Amino acid sequence: MTPRIMIAGTASASGKTTIVCALLQAFVNRGLKTAAFKCGPDYIDPMFHSQIIGTKSRNLDGYFMDRETINKLMFKNARGMDIAVIEGVMGYYDGLGMEDTASSYALARDTQTPVILVVPCKGIGRSVQAVVDGYIGFKENPHIKGVIFNQLAPSLYPAMKEYCAQKNIRALGCFPRIEKAEIKSRHLGLVTADEIADLKEKMQILAEAAEQHIDFDGILELACTAEKSADFVPFGHMAPGAAQEGTGEADKKSLRIAVAKDRAFCFYYEDNLTLLQELGCELVPFSPLADKTLPKDIDGMILGGGYPELYVRALEQNHEMRRAVRAEIANGIPTYAECGGFLYLHRELAAPDGTKGKMAGVFDGACVFTQKLQRFGYVELEALKDNLLCPKGGRIRAHEFHRCISDLCADTFRVMKGGREWTGFISADNVLAGFPHLHYYANPQFAQSFVEKCAEYQSKRGKSAVCMDTRQLR
Repeated sequence: MTPRIMIAGTASASGKTTIVCALLQAFVNRGLKTAAFKCGPDYIDPMFHSQIIGTKSRNLDGYFMDRETINKLMFKNARGMDIAVIEGVMGYYDGLGMEDTASSYALARDTQTPVILVVPCKGIGRSVQAVVDGYIGFKENPHIKGVIFNQLAPSLYPAMKEYCAQKNIRALGCFPRIEKAEIKSRHLGLVTADEIADLKEKMQILAEAAEQHIDFDGILELACTAEKSADFVPFGHMAPGAAQEGTGEADKKSLRIAVAKDRAFCFYYEDNLTLLQELGCELVPFSPLADKTLPKDIDGMILGGGYPELYVRALEQNHEMRRAVRAEIANGIPTYAECGGFLYLHRELAAPDGTKGKMAGVFDGACVFTQKLQRFGYVELEALKDNLLCPKGGRIRAHEFHRCISDLCADTFRVMKGGREWTGFISADNVLAGFPHLHYYANPQFAQSFVEKCAEYQSKRGKSAVCMDTRQLR
């Protein structure tokens, strides 16, 4: 079993991402093969993990996945590693409403992972003991085995270390504020890793601080106490509908799927992309910002989420790409677009500063960025009609997080959240686009259906153009 730990916080902005990045960089500097995971639906934190460890970080989400799937993905992606680090989400016990579902606590429980709690200490003294006491006493078995005190006055650390020993947990360090390594935020969280020119330098500063102020031997010892989950799944077990690894299915099908990837379109769950590859797809990246043409001989197209509203002018000025996307979709290529990708398919997009720019124009509608969060949180989707990813009645869990308003009439899915309902997604025979983000392991059949549509298109592509009626879209 791979040694592993979870770094959880008492709340958002407790410093857990900073400390996770510091630990990951320090582990890499020590020559340890390191895997990283993020609890919950966040896209941005895994980007930082990946930049540091050099391999893709993955999401583990108790709303999208059952316990068996979580363990399967965790052990699969951590296989052969010296240590795995899971970053928690929000406060340790925060889940869906007032439930444990999708909380860091539930993930630690379901994977039998020891937890190190990051406690922010700025502006408080002895009250830190009350915080620690509350967290370890809230559940009969909280899985909290250690504490890192963030920005605690160094003079108070000996007393806190003694207090933790009395509670049978480990004090693992007192981490200072490091202004030179701080990372800025924006409307969907931190800025992305690719936007920080001196990221490597900042991560090394954090790693050096971690070596000075954190008990690495204690953390490694703790990681080695992780137990095998009762739902441990052998590496070869695949999700329903997925091709078995090593069978050669991917080579036989060799479907080419164009995937938009640049600073404007960068929100992807890595396990989604891996699942598509296991189902026989070759993923071919392209940039709506920089490229003038789409990749050749493609059988499908995916436009993921991101920040197109920050690049309105650049996207508009790339006339060739906008025309290429519009023409390829009109020709019938299966296309899935979510959130940022959905914005790009509009006729027009208004940026945060009010700047308006022309987009691909697949849909004859406009989308406006607002200063208010329009949708946020977990939702469940039910198809109101047959579409690219499922037949009528198909269901999948999803997540929404955006500040944009579209004037298009969504009619493809019923979106449900806490007793409220609305409609979401625009669709035609070969296109599905909307705001919700999907994790395919919430219902792998959605990925299977997309691949099947791409295979059908491939069989037609070499014979004759599909030439779909674009009036369905315009």
